[in-house]
Amino acid sequence: MVQLSTSPDPHKPILPAPVFRGPATRFLVAVVALLPLAACATKADVRDLQDSILELHAQQNALLRELQRDQDAMVDSLQLVTRGLQDFRGETLRRVTNMEDHLLRIQELTGLSQQQLSTLRDELDRDRALSTLGPGGGPGGFQFQDAPPGVAEDVYFAALAQFQRGGLTTARMGFEDVVENYPNDPLAPEARYLLADILVQEGQVDQAIAAFLAIPEFHPAAPRVPDALYRAAMLHVQEGDRSAARPLLERIVNTWPDSGAADLAREALQELG
Repeated sequence: MVQLSTSPDPHKPILPAPVFRGPATRFLVAVVALLPLAACATKADVRDLQDSILELHAQQNALLRELQRDQDAMVDSLQLVTRGLQDFRGETLRRVTNMEDHLLRIQELTGLSQQQLSTLRDELDRDRALSTLGPGGGPGGFQFQDAPPGVAEDVYFAALAQFQRGGLTTARMGFEDVVENYPNDPLAPEARYLLADILVQEGQVDQAIAAFLAIPEFHPAAPRVPDALYRAAMLHVQEGDRSAARPLLERIVNTWPDSGAADLAREALQELG
């Protein structure tokens, strides 16, 4: 039996390890050679992935900003629509309130039902030519004009009924309503004339003069103009201001020579001397 020595022989040379040239060896060598390339490819992929994430993030931010702009525009549009609806609702409410006020004014002025108001209007139409101003009436009597149908006519004739019954405060409300809300209505000059007459009856002479003179200013073609000028002139005479009365009387005579007010104006001018 040959015994193998377990201790190395110090006198024998140490041979290099054998080099294996098999397929496994070649595979290991290839893997080792590819490891640096694999590491480089992984870093590039990571950078590409990071770039993609950043690009997606930027796109997401841009989309969010666009959505925010759309939302802001929608909010602004809704606010405009809301304000428009509020304005429309306010205007509608104002008109409805005005209509209700007119109806209440008519009811306050007459105290009558609609049927009674219609009956009163028919009676006034039949007596137009014979109607007078009542207390403090002017020259020639009170001549009605044909009034157009509508609220202005209702308010005016309701106020006239109160005026003729002596309800000056209530009548004033109706005449003022016609003057303020229907200044171009044919009845507006008549309403102004009666408002001035109410001021005369209340002793407010200066205000009455201004009210009479407002008729030729606002309604220069109205038939009431010569009567209004004559009433204003006579109030000036009553106050002792003859110099203010004379040009008014001369204006009547020169501009409306065939009117009833012109005849009275001529007499007044003779008295003034």
